[in-house]
Amino acid sequence: MKKMFITALVAGLTAMLSSCGTTNGTAQKTAVLDGEWNIEEVSGKPIDKQKTENEAFIGFSQEKKQMYGCAGCNRIFSQFKADAKKHKLDLGVVGCTRMMCANMETEDAVLKVIDQVKKYDISADGTLTLKTADGKTLMVLSKRDKKD
Repeated sequence: MKKMFITALVAGLTAMLSSCGTTNGTAQKTAVLDGEWNIEEVSGKPIDKQKTENEAFIGFSQEKKQMYGCAGCNRIFSQFKADAKKHKLDLGVVGCTRMMCANMETEDAVLKVIDQVKKYDISADGTLTLKTADGKTLMVLSKRDKKD
């Protein structure tokens, strides 16, 4: 009986420790999203930075599970969940401030596609691509320098 109890205890502890490692590994893999990313392209069209009042970017905080940024004029924000193994990204409901800017072209393009984001990829060169559920590219982003 004592031998069976010790065997069960060791098996339980092993399972618990290995599951913690898996969760931590997944968190580390999705942590590559952390930081701020400049929006370079929306729906296949490059962003004309001369036409935006504020630089269009998206930031992710894995620790807080928050997405934040600027669509070119207004601030955007949301909670998010990411699955590194399946490259899935759920932004939840995206909120936005409501200022008017001289040129809303970039803003309109970003807001038109952001609710469609369901997947992500990070290429070997560090480019982040946000995609629809069926893999269509919505936005292409590049990592911001720490000093931005």
